[in-house]
Amino acid sequence: MEFVKKVTRTCVHCRGKSEQKDLLRLQCKDKQLGLFDGVGRSFYLCEQCCSQDIKKLTKAMFRQCKNKGDYESQLKEIIEIWMIK
Repeated sequence: MEFVKKVTRTCVHCRGKSEQKDLLRLQCKDKQLGLFDGVGRSFYLCEQCCSQDIKKLTKAMFRQCKNKGDYESQLKEIIEIWMIK
């Protein structure tokens, strides 16, 4: 009998724990917000937080990205594409 370990990660906004496959994985690189490309540090957002106000989410982005970029418009585009899937 094999045991499958479920990988859990934490949402940076609500600090809720969910399975990795249910979360959106993002990365800040050169003041640009994008999907994780496999290199560097990343962070996760849950689906419930993605459906909330974008302004509150950008505060979480500032904590993770350590700079003041224009993340609001970038985050809107990424969330719209992710919610369609």
